[in-house]
Order: sequence, then C-alpha cells, then structure tokens
Amino acid sequence: MTGLRERDVLFGLGSSICYWHDPFGKLFLQTLAMVAEFEADLNHLRTREGMAKARAKGRLEGKQPKLPLAARKTIHRRYHDPDDDASLADLAEEYSVGRSTIHRISGTAPRA
Repeated sequence: MTGLRERDVLFGLGSSICYWHDPFGKLFLQTLAMVAEFEADLNHLRTREGMAKARAKGRLEGKQPKLPLAARKTIHRRYHDPDDDASLADLAEEYSVGRSTIHRISGTAPRA
C-alpha cells in the first residue's frame, strides 16, 4: 500500500484492511454501486406500476388549474384584444395569480 496519503480512507473486511484504489477495493465499491442502482430501478418500477394502477382507477389527475375555465378564456381574450389595454401584470394582480400563470394561459413566452 504505497502512496497512502493522509486523507485516504481504508476499510476493513474481516481481518484484512483494504485500500479503495486497489483491485479488491474497486470491486467492492462497484458492487455496492451496482446494488444501489438495482434498488433505485426497483423503486422506479414500483412507482410507475402504482401510478398506472391509480390512473386506471381515475385517481391520478395531476395538478388542478388555479383558475376556472371561464376565467382562463377571459384572460386569453383580454390579453390578445388590441382594444383592451390590460397588461400582463394587471391581469395577474386582478386574478391574484402569478405572471407565469398569465403567460401560460395567454400562450405567450415570458420575456427574459
């Protein structure tokens, strides 16, 4: 174990002490990483299966809109009406929503 620096960490397995950069240490770390990735993949699979079951039962609908359909139609119409001088900030304040909500409803991209 030459080249051992002060900050290097050793690990013990049974009665032997191993260095992370030797072949056994690398094998051990790769095995741990493989098991962790396998567990993560199983978790993703279970989540997707659960979401599919909930969707089939009609329980997974997603986030509900902040404003009713009538209000969204009014905002879209007023924003694109050249005779209505309501700005994006005015509409956001009037309906008590953020400017990004008005952008999304009006179909315009936000300015940077």
